[in-house]
Amino acid sequence: MKLLNTISKKIWFCVNVALIGFILATGFALYSNQQLKIHLSHIRDIDFNLAIHSNDLLNLFALQNNYYKESFLFGSPESAERGNSLCEGVIKKIKAITEIQHSTYSLPVDRAEALTTLKKRYQEYSQQATELYPLLAQGKDPGDHIEALQLLAASQNEILSNMEFFSKHYHQNFSKNVNTLIDTTSRNSSYLAVFFITLLIAMSLIVNWAAKRTLITPLNHIKEAVRAFGRGQRSFPALDVMDPSDDIGELGEAIITMTKDLIKTTVSKDYVDSILHNMNDSLIVTSMNFHIRNVNLATLNLLGYDSDELIGRHINTIFRGPLNRVQDCDTFDNADKLDFHSSGKNEKSFYSKDGQIIPVLLSTALLKNGDIENQGFVYVAKDITERKKTEEKLEQMALYDFLTGLANRVSFNDRLEQALRKARRQNSQTGLMFIDLDRFKEINDTLGHDSGDALLKKVAEWLQKSVRECDAVARLGGDEFAIILENINDHQDATNTADRILTAFTTPVRYDGKEFFTSPSIGIAVYPGDATKTEDLLKYADQAMYQAKQNGGNTYSFFSQQKDE
Repeated sequence: MKLLNTISKKIWFCVNVALIGFILATGFALYSNQQLKIHLSHIRDIDFNLAIHSNDLLNLFALQNNYYKESFLFGSPESAERGNSLCEGVIKKIKAITEIQHSTYSLPVDRAEALTTLKKRYQEYSQQATELYPLLAQGKDPGDHIEALQLLAASQNEILSNMEFFSKHYHQNFSKNVNTLIDTTSRNSSYLAVFFITLLIAMSLIVNWAAKRTLITPLNHIKEAVRAFGRGQRSFPALDVMDPSDDIGELGEAIITMTKDLIKTTVSKDYVDSILHNMNDSLIVTSMNFHIRNVNLATLNLLGYDSDELIGRHINTIFRGPLNRVQDCDTFDNADKLDFHSSGKNEKSFYSKDGQIIPVLLSTALLKNGDIENQGFVYVAKDITERKKTEEKLEQMALYDFLTGLANRVSFNDRLEQALRKARRQNSQTGLMFIDLDRFKEINDTLGHDSGDALLKKVAEWLQKSVRECDAVARLGGDEFAIILENINDHQDATNTADRILTAFTTPVRYDGKEFFTSPSIGIAVYPGDATKTEDLLKYADQAMYQAKQNGGNTYSFFSQQKDE
């Protein structure tokens, strides 16, 4: 068949079949991914932002109402001022929702106008509230403002009702679209799996049929002929019947001619030795009893030996691994040695002359004389010292925070599990501290991120100096830190540590000619008094930290089950 009468045509046929399959599979996958991308972009740019903004708006309005209520009930002008200060933030949130909503999003007809007028209603409400509540907080008689208070209450309820509707509506839309995306992804994955498997089977059948018929079978004949030549055979019937118009048939004829020429010529042993001696990778040849017979220049440069220092010595001289446990390798038979030196690439270590350990990628193979006799082993080793250094650096980056050098969240979780297991075995107590910096965002926003980074580094230094060597300090992210206090006697040990931390924070941070302060909010939970499970201990320490923040910050708070309830 002249369509496939050359090796290039045969290879191109197989390659083109695979290429067509690859193009089909890629196109199908790209189309599926594009649809998912469009849906995901909609969720990210519209649904998620609307849900977040509406929830923030509802929380902000509720906080403002609480301030106004405090100012009215307790006569607190400060609470009234705090409530007034939130007006601008509420209006900004309404604007943000309106800008996103205005593009493509749709609401029920009876609620569409409510979003448009919500800003106006709130502005009217805020103007009245900012005037009335400060007066009431200063002790004015509420009886003189009954009508105004009733109007404010009605406006407040109406605005709150609208905000709650929008928050619920946007959250429901976000949840529905996420579930739709998950269903679509699952369905597309099933389609892709079926399509890829079908396509793979079809391509495999076609390529295997073509390759076996036009390449593998003829090449097997040539391979057997070459092996037969190595055993001394000089006639090859399988090659004689090949089609001379085919490239592989021509190769068969060339091999017949070449075998006649090879009988008359030999390859120089010195030439082969020169190639092996100057190769970049380390090459070591041993006898079946593991005594070194030859090494190349790369081996001598790698290990620092001279040739005569290695020739004749046991491979244990330079090998670091299982062979060091072998006392008498001469008692091994060939089967044992072959099993002991399994082929393939493995990471091992060499000893240099000066005692250094050098990691290498080692390949081992039997050295044969023909098909029967084994003459020894051939080791080819590649120096992987730089790769190992890179791997160690990557592992360091994965386990420690790059800014402060403290353990990161992954290391912290592992250390906490170990600490609690140790506490169970020793029947001891372990404390867990969650630390959050007060006003960190304000420092970061006003003084710049460089000042924020300098503060985080200084905080890490303070925390490490405030704990014992057996304790662990970690940065969980942002301005959140955690401390594991191992083997504490009672709450007093944790209290002492918290006091040392609070004292350390009285020192100002100086950076770029500026001086600024921060303070910590510390939450403390103790194993096993507060919790016996890791997740519970984490949760309770977090709750205690928020309690410290609610107490004004710059303090610590122990978890209290009664408060939690």
